[in-house]
Amino acid sequence: MDKTVATFIGVVCVVVGLHASRAMHQTNITGKVSSERDSVWVFAVNGKDSLKTMVSNGKFRFKVKPGAWRVTVTKKHPIDEGGQTVEVSEGRTLDMGTIILN
Repeated sequence: MDKTVATFIGVVCVVVGLHASRAMHQTNITGKVSSERDSVWVFAVNGKDSLKTMVSNGKFRFKVKPGAWRVTVTKKHPIDEGGQTVEVSEGRTLDMGTIILN
């Protein structure tokens, strides 16, 4: 019984440690958007991978894979051409700063 409990506690500690390590090494793209309109979309595209989100309280965040991403902020949906290409390193957060839409 004692050996089983010790093994269980050991397994739980390893799982928690791995999860915490993975969370610390997340790769993100973040930023703020200043716009007079409420519904602003942000798109991130990397090859065949694409993500989209609506700006919430003037901010956005994507959890992404490392690499080059084209980030586009637009008032209309679907996405139009344009945007900015950014390079995101593994385990880092890239802050794009404040993007102003007219």
